[in-house]
Amino acid sequence: MSGLGRVFCVALLVSAVAAGGEARAQSPSGSPAAAPMAGVPAGAEAKSQLPRFLVYFNEFSAYLSPRAKTIIAKAAKEAKENGAKSITVQARASATGTVQTNKYLAMTRASIVADELEADGVEPAMVEQQPIGQTGSSDPSVFNRRVDIVLHR
Repeated sequence: MSGLGRVFCVALLVSAVAAGGEARAQSPSGSPAAAPMAGVPAGAEAKSQLPRFLVYFNEFSAYLSPRAKTIIAKAAKEAKENGAKSITVQARASATGTVQTNKYLAMTRASIVADELEADGVEPAMVEQQPIGQTGSSDPSVFNRRVDIVLHR
C-alpha cells in the first residue's frame, strides 16, 4: 500500500470509560492510559481538569470511524455539560516513518478531531490544537498513535 493510502486506512480507537463517577481513558489492554499531571498535587488535578478522552489510530491513519466520532461527541457533550473553558487536542504519532511525516500526521489528526468537535457544537475558539508529532520509540504500539482530548475548567 502506498504511503498516502496508508494514511487513510481504518482507525482504531478506545473510548473514555466511566468509572467511579469520573471518566478515565483506557488503553486497548484495559489499563488506564492517562498519567497524573506532573507538578500538580494529588486531588488538585481532578478539580482543575475534566476527564480526558483518548482516540487511537491505526499506523499512518487519520481516519475517524463512526466509533471515533462517538467518542469525540461524548467529549463535546461533557465539555458543554460541565462548563469547560477550553479543550486541548494533543495529537501524537508513533516513531515509525520519518519525523516530518509523523509531524504532518499529528497535525492532520489534531485538525480532524478539532473539526469534529466543532461539528458537535464546540466553539472553535475553545479548542487549542497541539500536534506533538512523533513520540515514543520505534515501537509502533497504539499508545503512541493517539489524540488526547483534554477538557479544562
